[in-house]
Amino acid sequence: MDANTPQAATPRAPLYVELARNTSDRAEAELSVEGEIPATLSGVLYRNGPGIFLRGDLTKEMILDGDGIIQRLEFHSGHARYSRRFVRTPKFIAEAAANCFLWSSWTTALPGARKEAQQVLSQAGITTYLVNETLYALDEVAPGFEVDADTLETRRAAKLGLPEEDRSMRAHARYLVERGDWLFASTRMNPHGMSIDLVRHRANGERIVTPTITAPRMSYLHDFGATDRYAIMILQPAIFDPSRYMSGLATFLGSIEWRPSEGNVVLLVDLATDKTQRFEAPASWVWHIGNAFEQNEEVIIDFAGYDDPGHFLGHGAQLAAVMRGEDGVRGAAGHLRRYTITPHSGRLAQTIMSDGNFEFPSSDPRFCGIPHRRLYATRGLQPGMLHSAIAALDTKTGQLDSFDFGLHVNVLEPIFAPQREGKPEEGWLITQTLDTKRGTSGFAILDASNVSAGPVATVQLGETMPISFHGQWVAR
Repeated sequence: MDANTPQAATPRAPLYVELARNTSDRAEAELSVEGEIPATLSGVLYRNGPGIFLRGDLTKEMILDGDGIIQRLEFHSGHARYSRRFVRTPKFIAEAAANCFLWSSWTTALPGARKEAQQVLSQAGITTYLVNETLYALDEVAPGFEVDADTLETRRAAKLGLPEEDRSMRAHARYLVERGDWLFASTRMNPHGMSIDLVRHRANGERIVTPTITAPRMSYLHDFGATDRYAIMILQPAIFDPSRYMSGLATFLGSIEWRPSEGNVVLLVDLATDKTQRFEAPASWVWHIGNAFEQNEEVIIDFAGYDDPGHFLGHGAQLAAVMRGEDGVRGAAGHLRRYTITPHSGRLAQTIMSDGNFEFPSSDPRFCGIPHRRLYATRGLQPGMLHSAIAALDTKTGQLDSFDFGLHVNVLEPIFAPQREGKPEEGWLITQTLDTKRGTSGFAILDASNVSAGPVATVQLGETMPISFHGQWVAR
């Protein structure tokens, strides 16, 4: 079924219930395959996302908030092997033993808890990256954790080289393909303002720190873009009030206020000198960046942006209502947008590349930080963050190539797996699915150059899984 064909909205309560269900560790085993796994697809897909929403009689307020569980899916010679394991953070270990939540988290307050228990601890449940042979599980609270890439056993807390007091590390990192570097970031918020720190990990183990940057506003920052020369920070008007949070009057989420009249502030940071340029843009909520690159003295960044974040902020937000089996407020659609920044003239121009409803934009990882042609994303036929289609956008022509699995299916971030010795942007998209008609989650493999043809193969888990946010493909 093509995602361009309109469908009538139907209730999706069963999907919501399955997305909010706890999961557990699973030992490695071979999975059944429907269709034929491409013979050249050989490697491992790692994914990370929350897996515990309920302990004792307390349920998390939002589906984004839970202890991280790493999934490992290996393809070789047409076969698929799978395992998953929770990251054994100190929080997870203590709460599993007590069978109850012992600390508040970023969306959920622990009722009647002592002040020290209101401190938010790392759940290591957002992203996972294999960096210089080390697999990391990262969160928006430090520390991240090192995980064994084969057994998924938790090794130790990660030392990324960010300042020790930077508790608000960014879960997202950026790979810079020109030099083979990884760029990590963190933010520090206090009553006096917000600062940003960046550290570059070279392939040879060297770490280069960019001097601390003072941000012009205290804004919730989830992701960022980068080229070999610049980091690009989109400071949306999601203003954080530290006094509400530090006094215990509100959770971190409850301390964020959306102020669209103040617009976006875009920072262009020179990684070598820490020189910063500031640009203004219309208000747009930003979860995820697709890619950024430099071309003809311009800096270009592609992302999914919402005119308002009703799906996340405010009363009845969809991502909270899901926990109650409800639909909730969907807010505005997430359009695929492009900023074209001209540093020497101080100008920024915004283009809407596609005005559908998109999330989790990405590109061929071989083009991280350099010009790309195709942008891959999930797509919903209605506003909100629960999507049923995978799409590929040609950034030159605007042509959209997409496939819809049906409203009973939830799809997640498509991960690009390059074709061995293939042409640029030739490869496969692997997305995790949850199918309520079949009562199972699985992984679908699509040809990245012909998405509308649908999956060439799927593997089924034989059980449902909650949302798994982000992943990385590692060829073998």
